[in-house]
Amino acid sequence: MSGYTFDTSEALMDFAAHAQGGVFELLHTGIALLSADGNFIYANKAFREMFGLSEEVLGRHVAEFFLTAEQGALATIRTGKTTINSSVTTRNAQGVSFRYPILNGEGRLLGVIIESISAGIDRDKLSPLLGAVRDLEERAGYFERKSRKKAGMLHTFESIVGESEAMRTMKKRGRGFAGSREPILVLGESGTGKELVAQALHSAGDRAGKPFITVNCAALPHELMESELFGYAAGAFTGAGAGGMKGKFELADGGSIFLDEIGELPLPMQAKLLRVLETGEIQKLAHPGRLHSDFRLIAATNKNLAKSVDEGKFREDLYHRLSILELVVPPLREHVGDIPLLAGHFIEQGAGHKRAQEIRVDNGVYRLFRLYPWRGNVRELKNVLTYALYSLGDTGDVLTPDHLPERFLREFHREFRNKGVEAPEEAAVSLFFPGNETLAGAGARSERQALQAALKRTEYNKTLAARVLGISRNKLYRKMRELGLHASRREAAGPRR
Repeated sequence: MSGYTFDTSEALMDFAAHAQGGVFELLHTGIALLSADGNFIYANKAFREMFGLSEEVLGRHVAEFFLTAEQGALATIRTGKTTINSSVTTRNAQGVSFRYPILNGEGRLLGVIIESISAGIDRDKLSPLLGAVRDLEERAGYFERKSRKKAGMLHTFESIVGESEAMRTMKKRGRGFAGSREPILVLGESGTGKELVAQALHSAGDRAGKPFITVNCAALPHELMESELFGYAAGAFTGAGAGGMKGKFELADGGSIFLDEIGELPLPMQAKLLRVLETGEIQKLAHPGRLHSDFRLIAATNKNLAKSVDEGKFREDLYHRLSILELVVPPLREHVGDIPLLAGHFIEQGAGHKRAQEIRVDNGVYRLFRLYPWRGNVRELKNVLTYALYSLGDTGDVLTPDHLPERFLREFHREFRNKGVEAPEEAAVSLFFPGNETLAGAGARSERQALQAALKRTEYNKTLAARVLGISRNKLYRKMRELGLHASRREAAGPRR
């Protein structure tokens, strides 16, 4: 379906008005209408109930309620194309939504109609639909991720979490590259998941049933690298096994070999690799003849190889041989809209499916996550959530900023301080005053202690200290005068001697 057609915006509003109390209210499927600027103009009862919304949603922007608005409804508004992906609210209610553009006769966008299916819908009433959905999931390979990837199984593009435009583009390009016999160079920052993408490239091609051999070039000692990659014959050197050893290229025959951190390969080994790529021949140590291996090379690096060529650290001819097909894995800061999906995935990994259903992520956590620079990318997000789960324990059910690692909050605050702006309140309170204790909740006996602690931890930043204590700046100054507290760190330290 390409979209619905109305003559004017007024006609769309009339349609929304007539929908109130009409047949849409009888449906178990959620139906909503958005204006061209993303505001709700209609939402049926099923839609409101499945996402925990009230009638006050009308007239308000979709991004106020949905963490996935950017890659969902707003993507449809920007592109005029249908989008189909998950919906996650700020309160962690989840479903699957189809967003169709509403166009006038000239093709101008008037709004968006949303059709949503919730995991909480009565299965008896929708068993035929759910059966069809399960069939589609299995055909697409998506079922593999939903039922949790088994140990030893390689990732596919469907099992890699991410539905943002950046991730969809990467996956589409990767599927196109997977059928090629040319080397593929996977580029991306550390922690973006380059090895997962390499596995997906192998799984999507015609070599999927064949070996997938992984080599970390940075972890191999230089003196052992040649024997590991090319193997050796019996008696090649003192201590060599009686039957020799197959090298990684030989083991990859018929399949793929993944050279991770290829930028760390020493120059002599780069020359050998280039020869193997050009001829397919392997020169095994102490072996009298030459062996042939039919492999496809997938390489990855977080380095700028073109710069390494200019610096004389990487062979130019090998670089051009490797860079025919380049696949860039986007850093997390370029697809922050995927964070709720990634968070759900990692929480389920860490806590198990049953426990994960009980845990809700506070919207304040997602706000911090959206603003954080994520230099460690998806790997850092996983580490932060692992800490948070242990901090939450087995009894809590709401993961808040208080459960995040202090190192995360300190880095967050440092980032904002470097930009010359104040960090959001969630970060300030959690970092400087653990427990979110406010002045209103402190007894008269502890007011002085609370004020001193807040001033010290905020480095005597009065605005931030007032925010931490939950009072106005004027009230903070009044309390400081009443309690005889100093206004600066130097005054608090006393006169120099």
